[in-house]
Amino acid sequence: MYMSMKSRQVGLCLVCNDTAVGINFGVPTCMPCKAFFRRNAVKLGRIDFICQEDGDCPVTYESRRICNCCRLAKCFRVGMQKSLILSDAERLARKELVQKNRQKRGQLMMQNLSIIPPTTIHYLGQKAPTYLSSSDQTLLTNIFGTYEHIFEITTQCQYQPFPAIEHKYVHTFFNEYEERHKILIEYFKHIPEFNNLFIDDKIRLIRNHFGGMITISELMLSRSLTENLIASLNNLFGIDRAKIIIQNAERILTYIYDPILLKLILIILSLSSGINRYRNDTDMDRIFYDTSAIFIGQNVYVELLWRYLLSKLLSEHDTVKFLNKLVLDLLYLQRSCFTVERYMNNLGHEIDQMTPLVQSMWPKSENIDNRDYENDIDMESYS
Repeated sequence: MYMSMKSRQVGLCLVCNDTAVGINFGVPTCMPCKAFFRRNAVKLGRIDFICQEDGDCPVTYESRRICNCCRLAKCFRVGMQKSLILSDAERLARKELVQKNRQKRGQLMMQNLSIIPPTTIHYLGQKAPTYLSSSDQTLLTNIFGTYEHIFEITTQCQYQPFPAIEHKYVHTFFNEYEERHKILIEYFKHIPEFNNLFIDDKIRLIRNHFGGMITISELMLSRSLTENLIASLNNLFGIDRAKIIIQNAERILTYIYDPILLKLILIILSLSSGINRYRNDTDMDRIFYDTSAIFIGQNVYVELLWRYLLSKLLSEHDTVKFLNKLVLDLLYLQRSCFTVERYMNNLGHEIDQMTPLVQSMWPKSENIDNRDYENDIDMESYS
């Protein structure tokens, strides 16, 4: 379920047309052009960059070393921003902060997730002790208890079906969901591997999986597709799109009998940096600040999921078959999200009427460079 951000295809370097490794200083670039720009952009004003030809040398991955003047000029021409270059002191401070966060996460990973006092796990089968350690069982109990507790103490109507009414407008549909989305964020804040990430990483992870998280969490709560939901989907997205959404939601409904499984999947999704939404804006394609921390955190829960399934099923062969089907159904759910997001690209007028938190889940690509994310997104929800 995890694909490294470094291995994800982000296109070609806009400077030399080599393979890009990510978004660097505002645009997709390869590693050599990233390093070149960092070294040389700060030298402007101190040294002169002079072209030996006519000032229009070709810059390709084969010729990029020939003329520094034309290469640097092209860096600026394609949109690389000098203001995004960190000073040596800033880079050192950031490196130290990352190291401190890793040390804290390492300490937390050695502790139990003792948010809710552990109780006996009655729903684990007799095989559980073979595959699940006592700390595994405590962690599973806490995952179950934390989710139930967060929804219980935050709202007295957590199990009322969503939506409460039949909606005819996209913005009213998502605006009704806003408070439940805040509760879901609160749940993730109780997961140390998520909560100790950089706040920008937490925001991107939530935005990446917004649609999938809505679907899984709401199906766990309502345990069905209500008449208001089906009617709203038909009204908002049309019969054909609604059919795809409903069919793939029904796939997820087959897993709600298990009190732990989908709660674990939610955590794994919250730590999946490599699965991106269908988006046109560059923000969703930026490299995360601490991909290794996200990957390590996700591995904790992927391995726990594997051991949990082994404890529930008859054999390793059955576990592999079950896991394959689960991944396939999650990919179908992803397809539903893509269907909705492609449609949402044409609904800017609806997005404008959403509340700030929900609106921030659908930033318009044409305004992406001017968007003030710290004002758009309720930062306190993540901190």
